[in-house]
Amino acid sequence: MHHHGIIIREYRQRKKMTQAQLADKWPNDNGGEGVNTRYVQDVEYGVKQVDSMKTLRKLAQLLDIPLWKFGLSEYDPFNPQGLPGGGLRLYNETLDAAEALIKQTLAMRRIAALPEVMKSAESLHKLFQHFQIYTPPSTQLEPRFLGLHAQEQNIHGLMYFENKQYNKALSIFEQMYTTAKQLDDPTLQVHALQKMAVELNRANRKQEAVNALEEARDLSFGTSKYVAAFANAYLAHIYAAAGEARRFERAIDTALALADSLGDSYGDGTDFVFHKMSGILQLKSRGYLRTNQPQKTLALHDELQRQVHHDANLWLDFRLHLYRARAYLMLDEVEACIEAAREFFRDVKDWQSPHRLARGDELLNEIHDTGYGDVKAVKDFQEELRAAQHHSME
Repeated sequence: MHHHGIIIREYRQRKKMTQAQLADKWPNDNGGEGVNTRYVQDVEYGVKQVDSMKTLRKLAQLLDIPLWKFGLSEYDPFNPQGLPGGGLRLYNETLDAAEALIKQTLAMRRIAALPEVMKSAESLHKLFQHFQIYTPPSTQLEPRFLGLHAQEQNIHGLMYFENKQYNKALSIFEQMYTTAKQLDDPTLQVHALQKMAVELNRANRKQEAVNALEEARDLSFGTSKYVAAFANAYLAHIYAAAGEARRFERAIDTALALADSLGDSYGDGTDFVFHKMSGILQLKSRGYLRTNQPQKTLALHDELQRQVHHDANLWLDFRLHLYRARAYLMLDEVEACIEAAREFFRDVKDWQSPHRLARGDELLNEIHDTGYGDVKAVKDFQEELRAAQHHSME
């Protein structure tokens, strides 16, 4: 049978406190402290019950027990000025602050170095950890909480992604998907499935990645054009990774048509879509590489560059030059490849992102694989990249 003593014992042990130590500090209604050890034992084993709400509240404070574990609210009738409105107003204001911090962190990710973004993301994560520990399950099932929690999980997963901890990122995105399904929110489900698919593809689980984004595309039919354009763009990306050129071109054209119909409002954050037109074009550029069409990547470069500047989508600059470098390499134009690689390097080093710097490693491996590793310009680029990676880990 469940009783308060079970909870008291659990949290006493977490505090590494003996029954005798708890007995010395046991709060009494008269303001004093102390009972005999046998009383604590009887309470913990359910022989005796603690009926006083005052005592239970003081025990909760002493042992860091969430009040809801005792069936008590944050509102204390013995201290009514403590939480106006029984804490409801404070809870809502805290969710308002969480929502603002989510938007701030996502905005920072597009313009700031990774260490600064991580500080904001960590504050957000700690806030939701506190919610999960100290608020009752009923509160954690409220729609607004679930929606914000899913968005926090998205940011948490992105921080693992930026630090090249891809398996952990996938696990968090799967949790985000579970949260979005619990909320029955197709928009957030699409976002979670997109993140999952990218990591599944990276793990060479290509069919699972395709399945996830086809599900996202189907869900997007019941959402908005913003979400549908986003889902189709990443479906095209996954089709290209699987070498399915026709499906890639069909999906990317659908994404571009949907986004174009929305004008500059596409990517403005509506339905959590911050993926601007330049983002769709960069997926098109990368798709051409993966479907062995480097000439089309180079032909798209100027249009993509103009769109990146129009969107002020600065964090795409490094991809712009990276794809151009790869296209030149596929055409055996190694000098042009290294020139583009240096532009990539200038754009990426100040972000201090292990993930982004690792794209330079991948390019170097491709250059070595094609037999150009002994070229002086390649060796110089390799030394510069190593120095930047060392700096990012300090």
